[in-house]
Amino acid sequence: MDITNLKIQKYQNWIDIQKAIFSNNIPKHYEWSDITSIIIVLNKICSIQGAHYMFYPTGGGQSLKSANLYYDNNCIELDTGFSVDIIKPKCLSFESFDNPIWNYFRLDLEKLEQSNTYPNKLLNSQEKVVEINSGNYIPIEYWDIDEYDGDPLPEGSRILIRHLCGSFVFFARFSPYNHERKTDDGRHNNMTASEFRQYIENAIKNGF
Repeated sequence: MDITNLKIQKYQNWIDIQKAIFSNNIPKHYEWSDITSIIIVLNKICSIQGAHYMFYPTGGGQSLKSANLYYDNNCIELDTGFSVDIIKPKCLSFESFDNPIWNYFRLDLEKLEQSNTYPNKLLNSQEKVVEINSGNYIPIEYWDIDEYDGDPLPEGSRILIRHLCGSFVFFARFSPYNHERKTDDGRHNNMTASEFRQYIENAIKNGF
């Protein structure tokens, strides 16, 4: 498959995901606030491999592999296959435009309290820890030495990134937003949901 046909297929995949969520009634704006619905929609967003790209609050991004309820029922774990991100969702919203390749989802977070893993360090937006069992965290440096308190790390230990605040956005993999390199700086996180929609509307009309 050449690159042109690949792009067409990826565009169609993004549209198919939206139709799976909304049927043929794709709204201009929609919101989900309950955690079960948010998880269901996030898993539909990532249901077709390679169709989307997830932008982090702090910049950069990955494709989402799955979303699941975390042991703390107020939180969700986002698995990219490379990292597991823990978030406390406030609202998942959807925004659409005349050209559906610009349509996107935005995930705004509630404040997640810092754990006691780094008691003398004030963290602004995220906390990287090793989880040795549900909700039991130790500093990240123990991952490299594979031991804690003189014992090997328990089986199933994993690295988590706890996002204390911020927002994520999900765009089509081949969207103009994803193809503009400078958007990888987390700029969406410096705008409210309405400000970011206006920013995208301006980008559609005038470019970035």
